[in-house]
Amino acid sequence: MASLPSPPDVSPLASPDHGQYGVSRSTTTTSASSNRSFASKSEKRAKFQEAMSDGLGIQMKEMSTLNSPDSVYRLKGGLYSPLSPRPPMPRSGTVSTSMSRARTDPMTQRLIERRATQAARWTIHWRTPLMMITSFLVGVALAMGQHLLYSSLHHKVEDDEGKKVKFVLYGRALAYFSKVAFGMCCTLVYRQRIWTYFRSRALTVLSIDQLFLGTEDPSLFLNWEAISLAPRATFIALVIWLIPVATIIFSPGALTFGWYFEVDNTSLSVPTLNFSAESFSDWRVPVTMKDGTTRKSLMFYNTTDALGKQPGFFDYYDQPSTDITRVTLMNAFSLTDTSLNRADARQESCGGSFNCTYTTIFLGPGYKCEEVATSAADNAKLEGLGAPFNTSKLIPDGKNVYFADMEEGDYAKPQDTRITAQGGVPPPEVDLDNLGVFKSEPIIWIGYAVNSTEPLADNSSFRSNWTHRFDQHIFRCIHYETKYTVKWNYTEPFFKTDVSQEFLSPVVNTTFSQNSDGSPNWAIPVPPEHYVSPRNTEQYKKVAAYHTMGQSLRRFLKGSIEMDPPIPGPSYPRVASDIAQTRLVSNSSSLPMKDLPEQLQEFYTNMVLSLFSAPQMLVVDQERVVVNRTRFQSTFIYNPEKLWACYAPVIFVTFAILIIGAWTIIRDGTTFSVGFSRIMVTTRNTTLDDISRGACLGNDPFPLELMHTRLQFGVLNDHTEDYVGVEALPGIGHCTFGVPSEVSPIRRGQPYAGLAKREGKRIPKEKVD
Repeated sequence: MASLPSPPDVSPLASPDHGQYGVSRSTTTTSASSNRSFASKSEKRAKFQEAMSDGLGIQMKEMSTLNSPDSVYRLKGGLYSPLSPRPPMPRSGTVSTSMSRARTDPMTQRLIERRATQAARWTIHWRTPLMMITSFLVGVALAMGQHLLYSSLHHKVEDDEGKKVKFVLYGRALAYFSKVAFGMCCTLVYRQRIWTYFRSRALTVLSIDQLFLGTEDPSLFLNWEAISLAPRATFIALVIWLIPVATIIFSPGALTFGWYFEVDNTSLSVPTLNFSAESFSDWRVPVTMKDGTTRKSLMFYNTTDALGKQPGFFDYYDQPSTDITRVTLMNAFSLTDTSLNRADARQESCGGSFNCTYTTIFLGPGYKCEEVATSAADNAKLEGLGAPFNTSKLIPDGKNVYFADMEEGDYAKPQDTRITAQGGVPPPEVDLDNLGVFKSEPIIWIGYAVNSTEPLADNSSFRSNWTHRFDQHIFRCIHYETKYTVKWNYTEPFFKTDVSQEFLSPVVNTTFSQNSDGSPNWAIPVPPEHYVSPRNTEQYKKVAAYHTMGQSLRRFLKGSIEMDPPIPGPSYPRVASDIAQTRLVSNSSSLPMKDLPEQLQEFYTNMVLSLFSAPQMLVVDQERVVVNRTRFQSTFIYNPEKLWACYAPVIFVTFAILIIGAWTIIRDGTTFSVGFSRIMVTTRNTTLDDISRGACLGNDPFPLELMHTRLQFGVLNDHTEDYVGVEALPGIGHCTFGVPSEVSPIRRGQPYAGLAKREGKRIPKEKVD
């Protein structure tokens, strides 16, 4: 028989049961040199084995090579059958060798020596419980961080698209890391639970596989055995799979970007009118705004001394300034029922791109109008009031459809015909006591006729010229100092005002005396003590400002509109007044509006409010008021209920799982994991070696008969020489996975040792001729 070749030195990591990893397959030779070499190496190996301490090598069962030129060898039948009894080790009729795989790595040998007397420790290592608690707390902290981030972004305006994306990614990152934290907590508990089930119940290899991979492979949820025999572990695995749905998918949806209706009440400086500012102004000393613009006065002045240095000098009223003339003309010709305003009024008044409402109160001029006659029957009343005309001026009695008289008692211009010097400087002969004095403010008297659209009766005296009845109206308007309460409403590019007026006192509180025939004496207003002298500077300049506004209105009202009767015709209006250029006259008929007194008061109010369109005017001031602001703006919108609807179940369920994990660890008395190291030390069982023959590569497809084999983790019942306790603890066996019939329950606190030292084994080989 040919001699066996000498095996080469083997790696200390070679398998103890598979000689193909440790023995070199070489062809035997009959040369004398080979025999001598084999004998020499066998002697060395025998000496090495004698020198080794007990248990310092894993004995390898030798298998003869299959390519021997002289004989064919096979292992004894039944050795590889996973369910047959283990064959007895001594076998007759065999050729045996006593070969050991030697470890030449000193570090490995020392490790084996140290581990030879070790037993399992029943301790609760701090790492797993600490990681479980820490991961749960980190998950809660990250959820709270996401809440705080979204709260800080709530209703925040962000126009930069890059920053929008950045904030959204920050929230998703927090959601992702919270998922990792909660998932880690549940995974650690899951690992503890599956070992509890492995110890208490026999499960198929398929179920064990799926429980080990439950956090990675969802096929676990299709395995009824795993669901029924390991319900808590399956539930925890399901939670781990669902946590990303709540945290990563749905929780970022709590922060959206859309339109938000912002409501705000704040105190802001808004424009108002302060006619008293004219009282303290001096045209010789310009007043400038912050941007360097010179403020403009409502009127031009004449003076008794241009330099303002002579004793007793004073300034007196001349005429409206060009700035107020421009404003009033624009308002009158705009044909709208609103006042003028600056283009950026909403931004200036509302403090930005808001819609807002607020109220301002100020004193200014206002005309109080009242109707005093509606027919010829009221002519006596008109005479008693000192009216300059009566209904006979109006059609059908007269030829005027509109007639106005407002010249009587007006401020004279020039004040004295002898004043010819520039600036109105009077010569010595002019009486300075009466120069520039406001003795009265003219009353506006207006008569107008309105077509009632009712045909005249056949017996009417006007039937020969007119087809329809005209109603006559005469009203008067007196100039008052008025308290304005204006409610401003700015909405996008539009604004509207709601104005209420309280008429305080006439601008100049005088009336006219009567001549001997009872007619008004327009030249002598009474009482003289109510005259306003230019030497009373503050009062005079404010009255002059009011007078300027009234004069600017009256320029559009004076004059008349005549209309010829339709019979014999033609009938058309002949306009001799600027009122036809305003909205006080109908565009369709060229006749005065039916409610002319109310329209005139509103027209003058809008003229006063139109001063806001010229912020450089001296009377335009600032007032601090409470502004009610609203606006629609594109902002981040955070819904905390939606966020916590995602996180609350996760936190609650994870906390419950954490309690289960803590209870499991305390009950088991130790902690478990599922790494390779745990698999390595819990599968050392020759039964598993036997039944896994032919599947050691671990590739797919895996044998179905193995997948359906039931295993359980426990104490091996086999007390043969392969499984004995350590020297100091005899009688305590090895914990491993095994078939249910060969394992017993693990008892907490027992010092299980595992595999003990092994003596060299001989693998019998049978020659087949």
